[in-house]
Formats: sequence, structure tokens, C-alpha cells
Amino acid sequence: MSKHHRAVGITRLIPVIVFLSIATMKLVAEKGERILVWDTKALFGEPAIHETSERPARGMRSFFYEGADYKGKPTRVFAYYATPTGEKPEGGWPAVVCAHGGGGTAFPAWVAHWNKKGYAAIAMDLEGHLPGGNYFGVGGSFPLNVGHENAGPKRIGWFGDIALPDKEQWFYHAVADVVRAHSLLRSFPDINVDKIGLTGISWGGTIVSAVAGVDSRLAFVIPVYGGGYIHKHDMTPDQYREYLVKWDPSAHLPFAKMPMLWVNGVNEPVFPLDGFSRSAGDAGGTSILCIRPFLPHGHGFGWEEVWEIGGFANGVVKGGVPMPRFERPRIDPTDGLVHMKYSGQLKNASLGFTKVKEWKNQALQSIPCRIGKDEIIAQKPLPEGTTAFMINARAAGVWGDGCINSILVAPNP
Repeated sequence: MSKHHRAVGITRLIPVIVFLSIATMKLVAEKGERILVWDTKALFGEPAIHETSERPARGMRSFFYEGADYKGKPTRVFAYYATPTGEKPEGGWPAVVCAHGGGGTAFPAWVAHWNKKGYAAIAMDLEGHLPGGNYFGVGGSFPLNVGHENAGPKRIGWFGDIALPDKEQWFYHAVADVVRAHSLLRSFPDINVDKIGLTGISWGGTIVSAVAGVDSRLAFVIPVYGGGYIHKHDMTPDQYREYLVKWDPSAHLPFAKMPMLWVNGVNEPVFPLDGFSRSAGDAGGTSILCIRPFLPHGHGFGWEEVWEIGGFANGVVKGGVPMPRFERPRIDPTDGLVHMKYSGQLKNASLGFTKVKEWKNQALQSIPCRIGKDEIIAQKPLPEGTTAFMINARAAGVWGDGCINSILVAPNP
């Protein structure tokens, strides 16, 4: 893949988002019970497929599948789908649903990436477009952002359509379309319905974080960059309260019981680690964080550069060695040091901390840690003024050099 193609994928990925302030955190704490706006019974049914000759990709099946209704009629969602080469395993192929980020589309290269790992995969366009841009496997030099007949609503900035009826808002359709893609995979005889996972990048990470609490049938979910606890200031207070209980992933994550891997970079400029880590902590099942010291924000980086994604999936559905797991770190009152229980094999660990309150592309200072039989212990106390800390570790054994991280916590939670 050329540097030009990679750069295009980055620059168009997502607009800048304004993140939670302390006042907003208080509002989050005051929100009510979630409102589930999606009819899961309908979305869990098998969607109709409409074959197409539009935007063919070598080795891929392309088609439209029916999404949620929009203004009284079914929408159609463009998708690429392929299975690995070779003999199908007993019980059928494991599979992955791939949800793109802002400015993205259905990427054949993403499908092919999972095919090489032994997974069937589907990638769809979540903004009512046909694939274009001539990058990440999209051929033909077609222009970007070309709509098609029977598309759903387009994304308008960051919830710029919040004043519209629920079922006319883009996020409603994005979540519904991802759930429908999962339902479609479950209808294919070559797929093992107990081994279907979901991953999303940037905006897609936010979408799949919500889907995790809506679609309990998934075997695993992997948000990359995107999560919950985000907002834009141009909502009214009433709109924001409604957003918190309907759309923000934090409303749905407590209902997500499947294993989840949360992938990000310490340098992340769009989805800082405070809200991202808090999202992981809210999930109702096992959450593991993989926070790279440096991970550029972009399509391609979000699947090619993080080998832990495939290893995690293999550990859940293909009998692979599970990723090491961390409990929540704590300050032990007897010695004033940060302690944390863990399972698995580790090579080394450090305590990352910061003294800032506003997170964006925030580097962490570090303190070395000692690794015991089942506990990590910092070698000296956190300095005065620390606002947040987390354990960063490198794995050993088959997970050698894999990044594993704890939840980010405040020293006095």
C-alpha cells in the first residue's frame, strides 16, 4: 500500500471532537436509564440481499443488504464479503464485521486482512455511499462520497442531526446497519454463528461500542480509537441529556457481556485515554486494553499495525492462548505503592502517570514496576499532583511484546 493511499485514509478519517470536561462528567453521572431505540427483534432477522455489479473488487462478493427503514422504506447498504481460501473448518468459518471510521467506506483490504487470518469478513459503507477513493483495495478510481438510491441518512458532523426523529438520525442507522450485517453473516451456511466478532475504527469504534450493548449475540468486540463519553458543545442541555441515554456508548456498554479488546495509542489526538479507558471499565464483560506507545490515527493503522487484534480474536474463537488480563490497579495503604493483580505471562511493566486534567495527545511519565508471581508493584509512590495513572506492560510467551494496559484511574477515585 502506498504512502499516498495511507495518508488519504488518515486525513479524511474523522473531524476533531471536543471531549468531556469535569462539568460534563457530573452531567454523565446524573443521566438516567438508557433508552433502547433499536428494535432488536427486527434487526436480528435475516436481511434481504440485492446483488450488484457496482464497484467490484477482485476475490470479493459485493452486494447491497437491507438496513433499517428510513422514512417508510428499507434502506440498502453496500458491502464486500469474502471467506478465506482453503477448506472450511468443522462448524464453519469464524467471521468478523468491520465498521469503518469517518470518511471511510467498505474497504476490500480490511476484508482480505481478516481472510488471511482465517476469518470470513464483511465490510460495509455506513454513510450511504458507494466505495471510492482508490485506496485500501477500492479500485477503479471512483470518486469519494457518491451516494446511491435507497441510502439512509448521511452523517452531519458530530450528531448534527440530533434534533431529528430518532429513526432519521445517522447514528441510529449506523448501529442498525452493523447489527444487520451480523444478522446477515449468521444466515450464511459457511459461517459458525457462535464465532462472529465485530471491530470498528474511529467513528466505527464508537459505533461498535454501542452495538456491543445492543447485540448480545456477538462473540467479541474490538473498538479501535473510538469509545464513549464524548459530546459536542452545540447540543442544547436537553439534547445532550437525551444523547447520553440514547446514543452515547456509555449508556449501552454495561449490557455488553462479551469479551472486548480496546485498542488505542497513548498519543491519541481524537479519543483521549480518559474517556476511552472509562468506556472499557463500563463494559459488562471482560475488557482488555491494548494501548500502544505510538499509534497513528487512521484506517489501515487500525488493522495492520496492531497484531494483538488478531491474537485476541484467536484467543476467543479459535482456541488460541488468551491475552494476559489485569485487574484494576490500586494504591495499597500499607506501603503507598500502586499494586495490581494479573494473570498470564509478562516481560516487563511500568506505571504510567500524568498531572494534567485535560487529555489530548497526552504523554505519560513512568515509574518502573516489579513483576511478582501474580501481582505488579510500582517501585516508588506516585508523585504529588498525579491526576491519573495506569499500568503499561509487555507480555511474554506466545504474547511476546504484546501491549497490555490497565484501566486508567485517578489516585483518589
